[in-house]
Amino acid sequence: MRVRIVNFEGASVGEHELPSNLSGLTINEGLIWEVIKAENANLRQGTHKTKEKGEIRGGGTKPWRQKGTGRARQGSIRSPQWKGGGIVFGPRPRSYNEAIPGKKKAAGVKHILASKFQAAKVVILDEVKLTGVSTKAANQGLIKVVQNAPFYESYAENRKLKAFSNDGRRTVTLVYDAESPEVKKSLRNIPWLQTLSADRLAARDLFYNAGLVITKSAMAKLEEKFKG
Repeated sequence: MRVRIVNFEGASVGEHELPSNLSGLTINEGLIWEVIKAENANLRQGTHKTKEKGEIRGGGTKPWRQKGTGRARQGSIRSPQWKGGGIVFGPRPRSYNEAIPGKKKAAGVKHILASKFQAAKVVILDEVKLTGVSTKAANQGLIKVVQNAPFYESYAENRKLKAFSNDGRRTVTLVYDAESPEVKKSLRNIPWLQTLSADRLAARDLFYNAGLVITKSAMAKLEEKFKG
């Protein structure tokens, strides 16, 4: 399987031969689901909390006497049946953490990458060419890259690539290797782009996007990482 290589001006400059361990991998959708589910769970803070009867201020006085009023007996206006009263069986702080083995997560990321390649949702970028910190120049260059990507037709359906807007469009993920601080600063404010380091791949960001742009150096690192 061959993947298109483009330069920062959007012109095709060749093709990259994908190794068989990615192009011929049988995708395990259940494994991908497990890895993303664990990442989603681990992002939850678990700080939700409602007050019970004993935690609500006030209500220490009995609202009316026990007998003789014709009304139901009440001990506190902070009981759960009262407006502003305590919550019964409400959420309490807890941890949603799901431990997932490192090898399992790496395998899940590998299957996500393979699924993107097999669905023609990847283009390889020769290099990010910027002379200084410039979000405008980075945005203009990456628009040209995406427009020459194999996934652009489906990505641009009912959408338009605008300079600094993400209205009505899905995100594109850029995977880089070791870019300069100037390049990183230029990329971080593009609203339709999310960036990932080849050394710290997140399954969620790798999976939830309209397509992947992988730099040539990052591609070499990924192939070495998942060669097994």
